[in-house]
Formats: sequence, structure tokens, C-alpha cells
Amino acid sequence: MSRLHDRKSGIPRTIPDAKNQWYVLHVLSNKERRSVENLNRLFKEDEEMGALLQSPPLVPTEKVEDVRKGKKYVVERKLYPGYVYLNFALRRPDGSLNNDAWYKIQAVDGVISFACGRNKEPLPMSEKDVKELMAEIERRSGAARPKVAFTVGEEVVVLEGAFAGERGIVEMVDTERGRLRVGVNMFGRSNPLDLDYVQVQQVPEDEKENG
Repeated sequence: MSRLHDRKSGIPRTIPDAKNQWYVLHVLSNKERRSVENLNRLFKEDEEMGALLQSPPLVPTEKVEDVRKGKKYVVERKLYPGYVYLNFALRRPDGSLNNDAWYKIQAVDGVISFACGRNKEPLPMSEKDVKELMAEIERRSGAARPKVAFTVGEEVVVLEGAFAGERGIVEMVDTERGRLRVGVNMFGRSNPLDLDYVQVQQVPEDEKENG
């Protein structure tokens, strides 16, 4: 999915009403949550700013499964590092920009600028892009996904079970279920294994037997 704010289609011809105005803030990388905390402090302490906020600042994330030293972990990963999505009535009903609110948001610690650029007036995301953003967030909100993606023909190492430590070749990938079929050669024949993503590990390029 491409970054929604980079699309030319993201510039709407008309300004949405207050509750449907979404803006993209460029913030310090790895400081997204701290930036949100500072924004929320502004909205809490400044009554006029708080009245313009339509919903809490959003940092879209997904849960991913990772394997470290043979142990499974579920971690949270940001979908769009360096960006915060703000549902805020920055433009008045006549379409004019609330300059005071604009300056206050850009002055928040951690916020670099609105994604449109510091020297340009920010425009809200188009209705189409907002719908795509929400659909992507919903799609990623389910069970944890494997952190890495596997492809047919790729060499992997089995981490668990009777074949732990053996190398094999991916024969089938079930992305929906996070399952693989891996062929491991033993005694001159290929043994197919049905495994979870987290039960195998990709082999670095410089360690592959055929590399």
C-alpha cells in the first residue's frame, strides 16, 4: 500500500466537513507515540484546540510474530513509521485555514510538519484515501501476522520438531493461515513438512548451499 499522503489523488477538490477532515503529520521517526502524547497534552490544555479534535490522533499498527533465539514473540509494528494521522477540524466551514491551530500543531515537540510541507497550506486527505486507510487498518487488525514473507523455492531452516536444524526448500505458502510446506531431504528423499511461519527461519544469502 503506498503512502496515502504521497498520492496526487489525495488532494481533494472540496473540503470535507469538520468530522471528516483527516490530515497527515510528519513526525520524528520512532517518536510517534511521544508526539501523540504531546499532541494530546495540547488538546487537553487548550480548550479551543480540544474542541476542534474529532477523534484521538492515530498511529496505525499491526501485530506481527517474530522468533528470537527459538522463542516466539508477538510485537506491534507501525504501518507508516514517521507519520501520525489527525482527525481535526483545521479548516472552517468556508474552507479557510485556521492558521492559529495550524501553527500550534506544528509547534508541538516531535511534530516536523504537515505532510504537504511546511511552506504550503495543509489540505485534508480525500474521502477515497481516508476509506483506504481505514480499510487497511481494519485488514491489519486481526491475528498476528508473520514478520517475514516466504516464497516458493526459498531455502529455510526448520526450528522445531524432529527435523530441527535441517534445511529445506519451501514448496507451498499459505499466507492466510501463516503456514508453509517445506521439503527436507533425508536418506535421499524429500520429506514434506507442514509448518507454521514461526517454525522456520530464512537462510541468509551468503549461507545458502546453492549460493
